[in-house]
Amino acid sequence: MEPHGHQYFLLLLALCATGAFVSTTVLSGLPTTVSVMESAEPGTIIMEFNLTCQNESSVLTSAPTLQSTPPTSFFNQPTITHHMSPTVHYSVQITLSPSAALDALQVNQYTLTLEATCPGETPANGQLFVQVHTVDGPPQCMARFASQVGELVQVPEDVAPLTPIYTVVLQRLASGLRFTIKDNDTPLTIDHSGQVLAPGSGFIPAHAGQAFRLQILVTDRSGRNCSGAVTVRVLPVHHPRINFTVEWRSVAVLEKRGAMQLITQVQAQGDNVRYEIIAPAAHGLYTIDAVTGELRNTYELDLQRSPELAHTQLLVRAYNMLHPSDSDTMGLNITVLSTNTLAPRCSPAVFLAQVSEDTPIGWTLVTLTCMDPDARNSSLCYQVEGDQHSRYSFRMQGTRLQVNETLDYDSAASARFQYVATILVTDSGQPPLSTRVPVLVTVTPKNEHSPACPASTMFSVPEDAAFGDTVGRVNGTDLDYPFNNIEYSIAGGAGTSPPAFYIGPRTGEIHVLGPLDYESKQVYILTVQLRDVANDADPRHQRSVLCDITIQVQDTNDQPPRCTPPFQEVFIYSTRDPSLPLVQLQCSDEDKSTMLPLTYTLVGGNTNGRFRLAGSTLLHSAFSYSPDSIREPHTFELLVEVTDSLSTPCHSTTATLVVHVTPWATTMPSTTTTRTTLRKEPLVVTRAERFWAPSPWFVVVLTVSMVLLLVALAWLAWKLLYRPAPDKSAQPLLQDRRRGGDPERQKILTLCQSYKRGWNRKNKVPVMRKPLLFTKMPAGTNKDYTRGEDWTQTRKEFSL
Repeated sequence: MEPHGHQYFLLLLALCATGAFVSTTVLSGLPTTVSVMESAEPGTIIMEFNLTCQNESSVLTSAPTLQSTPPTSFFNQPTITHHMSPTVHYSVQITLSPSAALDALQVNQYTLTLEATCPGETPANGQLFVQVHTVDGPPQCMARFASQVGELVQVPEDVAPLTPIYTVVLQRLASGLRFTIKDNDTPLTIDHSGQVLAPGSGFIPAHAGQAFRLQILVTDRSGRNCSGAVTVRVLPVHHPRINFTVEWRSVAVLEKRGAMQLITQVQAQGDNVRYEIIAPAAHGLYTIDAVTGELRNTYELDLQRSPELAHTQLLVRAYNMLHPSDSDTMGLNITVLSTNTLAPRCSPAVFLAQVSEDTPIGWTLVTLTCMDPDARNSSLCYQVEGDQHSRYSFRMQGTRLQVNETLDYDSAASARFQYVATILVTDSGQPPLSTRVPVLVTVTPKNEHSPACPASTMFSVPEDAAFGDTVGRVNGTDLDYPFNNIEYSIAGGAGTSPPAFYIGPRTGEIHVLGPLDYESKQVYILTVQLRDVANDADPRHQRSVLCDITIQVQDTNDQPPRCTPPFQEVFIYSTRDPSLPLVQLQCSDEDKSTMLPLTYTLVGGNTNGRFRLAGSTLLHSAFSYSPDSIREPHTFELLVEVTDSLSTPCHSTTATLVVHVTPWATTMPSTTTTRTTLRKEPLVVTRAERFWAPSPWFVVVLTVSMVLLLVALAWLAWKLLYRPAPDKSAQPLLQDRRRGGDPERQKILTLCQSYKRGWNRKNKVPVMRKPLLFTKMPAGTNKDYTRGEDWTQTRKEFSL
C-alpha cells in the first residue's frame, strides 16, 4: 500500500459509518446498438433490458423516460416488469408505436436516451442506437404515374429557375434509386431524388402555352425499374419586360472613403428583377447587391496607390429571376476623384472699376486668372451672384466678366450709382470648393437724352397783367439723372426791347415783364430753350431743345372811347327846326371785349335844358330870345360823356360841343353853319421815376455803421501821426560822453564808432556777434550822440 493508502482507507470507513455513500440505479446493457428493418410492423420489440435498484426497500414508482433524436413518435414509452431478488430488478421493453413508418432514406438511425430513477438512489442514464435498414425489393411506381396517360402538371411560365414542379412518388421506398428522362428533348430536368425541375434559366416566352411530356424511368441498384409519364403544361403569364431607362450613367466618387461604400444604385423596370455585373469578368473592385442594385466598392479607393482606379467602366445586367432570358444591360462609367482640400485662387482677388453708363453690352470689364491648387487641370465654373439689381447686369464669358445689359446710371440712383456683384469660382473637386471675387462697378453719368418739351405749350394772360405776374410754367422733362434738371431761357419771340416776358431759369415760370396791349398784339410765340444741367461726367456736354410756347393776350376793357373829333363848334339860328339833328357824334371803342353800344350823356353846359341826346345825335328844342322869356345864352358849351360799359370796369371820355345860337326874328328858315375845329391828338408821355424808400431799421443800422467807421478812421490817423517820446531804457545811451557815464556804455559807443567807418566805405552791413543799433549820420550834422535831436530818421540793424 502506498504511504497515503492507510489514510484513504480510514476516510472511506468514516464515510460508510456516517452514511455518506448513496446507491445508484443500474441500466444493464446500455449503451448499445440495435438494427431494425424499415418494414417492421407497429408493436415490434426493438430492445429489452434490465433496470436494477440497489436498495431492496426501493420500489420503482414510474417507468423510465425516453427521448428520441431526431424527435419522432415512432417509439412507445418503455414498459417495465418487476422481479424480486436480493436487489430489485425490472425488465424494460421498447416497442414501435402504431404510427411507426420507418424510412431508411429519410432517417437511418435514431438515438434513444433513457433515464430511470429508483427512490433514494442516484438516477441512471443510458442510450440506445436504433439503425433502420431498407428492404431489398424492386421499385414500385404509383398507379396513376405508371398509367398510359400519366400525371398532368400545370406551371406558370414565370416559375423560378430549377423550381421543383413534380416529384416521383413510389409505393415503397428503396435505396440506390436512379431517375432518368427517356429521350428528353425538353428544357426540363430531374434530379437524383425524383424531382422534376424547371429550366435552369427559366421558361422563355416561347414556352408559354406548350406542353412537355416526360417519360421517367426509375431504376435501382440491381437494374430493376418502373416507369411512368408526366405532362408539364406551361401557362402563359403576362409580365413587363426588364428595361433600364438609360443606357449609360456616369458616377463620380471620392477616394479614401473606406471599403463597402455606396457608389450608386441602379434600378430597372420589371418584375422579379435581379442584378449582376457581367463585364469586366474579373473586376473584383466593385460588387452589386442582386436584389437592391446597390453598387459598392470592395476595398478602399486610393488613387495615389492605384492610379488606374481613376476611371472604370462596368456593364450591369438586370434580369427576371424567373425568366433569366428577359434581361437588359446598362453601362456605368465610374470616376474616382481626388479629395478636394484647397479652394481656387483668383487674381485679382477684388475688382473695382468705374465705367460710363453707355458701356456697350459685351464689353469685357476684367479677365480673371484662377487656378486650383489641388489639380492643375481642374475645370473651374464661373458664376455671377448678386441682388436683382446687379445679378443680371453682368455675365461670365469663360474667365471674362462682361456687361450683360445696359448699366443705367439713372436707375442706379437708389444704389448710390454702384453695381455690387460677386463672381463665384467653383472647382470640379469633391467636395466642390468655391472662391468669391467681390466686384464693385461705379457708373458715371452720360448725357444720353435731350430735354423734352412739355405737352401743354399754350398759355393766356390778360392784357392788364401787372409786372411780375405769372403767365404759366414750362414743365420740361429730362430722363437723365438728376431728373428734370433743366435750365430755361427765352431764345426769341418775347417782343422788342424791353421784352414783354421773361422766364425763371430754374423754375420755368414765365412772368410778365413789359406792358401788354391786346389791340396792338394778341399772340406771342416764345422760343424757349431747355438745356439740361449736370447730366454728364463732362459738364461741357449738355443737350438742349427749343420749344415754341404760345401766349395769347386776352382783351380787357382798358381803353376809353374815342370821339372824332373830340371838339366841335356849331353855328345855328334860333329859328332852326328842332326836329333836325344838330350834331352826330362819331365815337368808337378800341376794346373788342366791349360788345355793348356806347352810352352818351350830357353832363354839362345844357343851360335851360335846350339840348338832348338821342343816342349819339344831338337835338335841340326851340329857343326863345324874347324879352319876356327866360334869358338864354347865345353860346352853349355842351359836355357829352361817352361811356363804354355799364359794369366794372368801365371807361369814359368827354366830347365838347360848342353851339353858337344867333337870335333871328324873321320867319325865313334858318340855316345851320357847322364849323369844325380840328384839334391835334394829345401826345401822352409816360415817364417812370424810380426811387429808393428804405425801411426805417435800415436807416438806423446805416447811421450807426457810418459813426463807427468815422471813429475807426480817427483812431488810425492818431496812431499814424502820434510819435511817442523815448522811453527810459533809451535815455542812458543819449547821455553826453563827456559826462563820464557807465564804462560798459562807453565801450559800446567806441565799437559803434569803429564800425561806422567800414559802413561809409563799403556800404555793407558788418557782421557782429551781438545785436547793435547804429545810426548813420549824414555829412554836416552834429556827431554828438548825447543829443537825441541830432539823430537822423534812418536806422540800421546790425549783428555783432
